[in-house]
This record gives sequence, C-alpha cells and structure tokens, in this order.
Amino acid sequence: MSEQEPKSTLRNRRTTVEDASDDSDTATTTATSTASSSKAKAKAKEAKEAKEAKESSTATSTKNGASSTTTTTTTTTTTKTSSARQSEAQKPSQLRNLLLSLMIASLGVVLMSAFNKFVMPTREITIEQSVGLQGNCFQIADIPGPAAVEIDDRDKLAFVSSDDRSWKQSSRFFHRPSSKTELNGGIYTLPLSQKHGSPKECKLKGYTYDDFHPAGMSLFQYQDDSKAWINRLFVINHSHKGDVVELFDYSPATNSLTFVKRIESSLFVTPKDIVAVDQDRFYLTNQHGMAVKYGRVVEDMAGLALGSVVYYNGKESFKVLESLANPYGIAISPDATQLYISAFSERSVHVYNMTEDVEVGELVHDVDIWVGNHVDNLSVDKHMGDLYVASHPSYSTYLRHSLGYEPQSPSHVVKIEKLSPENYIHQKSSQPDFYFFPTPELPPLKWEVKDLFYSNGEDISATTVAAYWNGDLILGSSTSHHLLRCSLRMDQ
Repeated sequence: MSEQEPKSTLRNRRTTVEDASDDSDTATTTATSTASSSKAKAKAKEAKEAKEAKESSTATSTKNGASSTTTTTTTTTTTKTSSARQSEAQKPSQLRNLLLSLMIASLGVVLMSAFNKFVMPTREITIEQSVGLQGNCFQIADIPGPAAVEIDDRDKLAFVSSDDRSWKQSSRFFHRPSSKTELNGGIYTLPLSQKHGSPKECKLKGYTYDDFHPAGMSLFQYQDDSKAWINRLFVINHSHKGDVVELFDYSPATNSLTFVKRIESSLFVTPKDIVAVDQDRFYLTNQHGMAVKYGRVVEDMAGLALGSVVYYNGKESFKVLESLANPYGIAISPDATQLYISAFSERSVHVYNMTEDVEVGELVHDVDIWVGNHVDNLSVDKHMGDLYVASHPSYSTYLRHSLGYEPQSPSHVVKIEKLSPENYIHQKSSQPDFYFFPTPELPPLKWEVKDLFYSNGEDISATTVAAYWNGDLILGSSTSHHLLRCSLRMDQ
C-alpha cells in the first residue's frame, strides 16, 4: 500500500502535471482569446476613433470650406463694393476731364476764330483812278437804316427797305425786336432818272399786321394772263413775334404795295436776304443757326458754321444748304441758272448751279470766289451779269459800330466781273514738283475781282448793299440815315 502510494502520487503528480499542462493550455487559450478580444476591442476602438476622427475631419473641412466660402463671398462683396466705390469716384473725375478737354478745345477754336477775324489782315485794297469814284459821290434819300436796295430797270425805280433799328440795344436778338415797338419801318421808292430824286414811302394796302420791320428784299417781274406787268416784291419782315416773308404787288400809279400773302416757317431762324425765282418761289439765307443774341455771339466767336439756305417751293419750306459760315446776301444770275451766296466769315462768294426740279430746288456747288473782306449783301447787273458786293474791311470795327460803340466803320465795294471764255485768267501754281507730288494744275479763273469803292466811314459807314444802275452805284447801310450815290463814269 505504501509502495503504491508514491506511484499513485507520481501518477497523480503526472496527472497533475498534465492537468496543469491542460490548465496551462486553457489559460494560454484564455489569455490568447482575452488578448485577441482586447486587440479586437482595441482595433474596434481605433476604428471607431479613426471613424470619429474622419467624421470630425470631414466636419472640420466642411466647416472650414463653409468658412472659406463665406470668407470668399465676403472678400468678393468687399471687392465689388470697393470697385463700385472706385467707379463712382472715377465718374466725377472722368466728367471733369471731359469738360476740361472740351473747354480747352473750345478755347482753341475761339482763339483761332478771333485770330482770323480780328488779327489776320485783309487783302490790300487798290482803287484804280480810272474808276472815277473819288469826288463823284453824294448823299441822297435821307431815310433811316436803308439796308437793302432793289432796282426796277423797267420803271427806273429803286425800292429801299428802311428801319431806324432803335430797338436793337434793348432787344435780346440782334436782327429783330423782342417786343412791340412804337415805330415801324417802311419801303420807299427812289426815282433813278433824277440825280437828286426824293424818296417816297409806299402805302401798304390790305396789310392788317401792326408790326413791320423790313430787311432783305427781292423784286420779281412777270406778266399775268392779261399781259400786264406785275412787280412782286418779296420782303423779309423782322417782326417781334418771329421772322416772316411778306409778298406785295407794287402799283406805280399810286406808289402803293398791295398785300398778297404772308409765309411763315420754323426754318426762318435769322433770315438775312432773299431772292425770288418766280412769283411764288424763293430762296432765303439764314445768317445764323441761333436766334438769341448771346448764342449768335458764341457762334461768331467760335467760328461755328451753322448758317443755312432755305427754299420755298410755293407750298412748303425746307433747307437746301446747311453748315454755311454766316451766309448774308443771295442773288440770281440774269439767265436764272446760277445762284450767288456771300459768306461773311469766309470772305467769299459761293456760286451754285440751279437744277430744273422746282419742287426740290437743289443747288450744285460750282466755284468759290475769294473777295478778301467780310462780304455782305450783293446785287447783279441784269444786263452784263456782273456782281456788286458790299463788304467790311474790319470785322472788329464793324461789330463795335453795329452795337453802337463806334461812330463809324469802313465801307468797301467790289465788282466781281464775269469773264467770257476767251478772257479766262489762267493760273499757275507756285508749288514745285516734289517727288511723287507734281505741281497741281489749277483751273482758270472765270471771275475777276475789282475794287470799286472804299471809305473810312465819313460819307457812309458799314455799307450793307451796293446796287448798280446805268453806271451808278446806290450804296446803303443799316446803320446810316441816308443813301450814297456814286458815278462810275469819268464824264460825271
């Protein structure tokens, strides 16, 4: 029993060892499984933390993105606001620069125009002794402001428009009164066959208007159905209500003018002179584009060419020429094929060819005749076709005189003689050949300008018209109170 006990003990010990081994394996397995579980938990925890970190990162990035977007939007809004403020700040600056540029340009134009009118000298005036004007002039017809003269060769009469223009200083216009005046103007007839004939005022028949200030005129003679001669007078009336054209028929027996009709148009802005082409139709010059006094001053000083020529076809009026530099006088050739227009600022006379379409009255430019002085009204010798042009040598003196600040102003009259083809004056250019620019060939001169009369203003100041009749000149001025008659013949 005692021997068996150790075996048993050994066996038990072995068994115990095995059991211990098994227990150890179990413990190891348990430990392993516990470790695995811990690792799994750790991994799960790590995964969870990673997921939370990822979500947190995503949320953070989303938040950051939103914040960035907000910041970008705020920055963009700020930029736009800043740009708008800069743009608004730049607008006054740009406008100021534009106005400054316009002022500088306008000043340059005004200075250039002033130089051309006041500083640039006119051409030298040469009066031939053979003309015979010296000592052959005398005053006639003591009437106020004889601005226009029309010659009636058939009846040997001169029609003279007269107005004292005492309203000029107080008027807001230069060419017409701005309110009703106490005195009206009138139209006179002067017998040309009498050397010192006295003027007679024409009685107006059938004329119901109480505001009459005649200026430019045109006489058109025609025969009616009974073959009787009709003397139709077209008269520009500077009424205080607006400029109009009045038509009268003259009766020599009673020295009266019978009213025919009045023509009004918004295109009659500053009418200066008129020429009739038949018993109803006429052309009219608008001296300026602005009617108000100071607007005209700006127009003159800046040298703006805003004048025009208006055509009335018997039914309606419309402009046929625009952008002219102060068109003053207008006349028609004896054969009614050409129209002559004097441009005051350009010191020239423009020649236009007339077209056959009487409804349109289109004019085609032919040639410009340079006179050299500031040209006023003109008249035509109905037999020879020559032009007689009144002009002003000094613009500044003429302006001061017309405004009443100068007692007298020089007067100048030229004759523009129409040459026959065999007497054309051939011109030679002074420009030499220069590489690819050969000397230009100039057209021959078809007109010749000759000086006929010059005065410092003692006998007549600022002559506005010079009408020719039978070797004599009838000179008138809107600022004088008489006419001047001068003989062009040596035997007088």
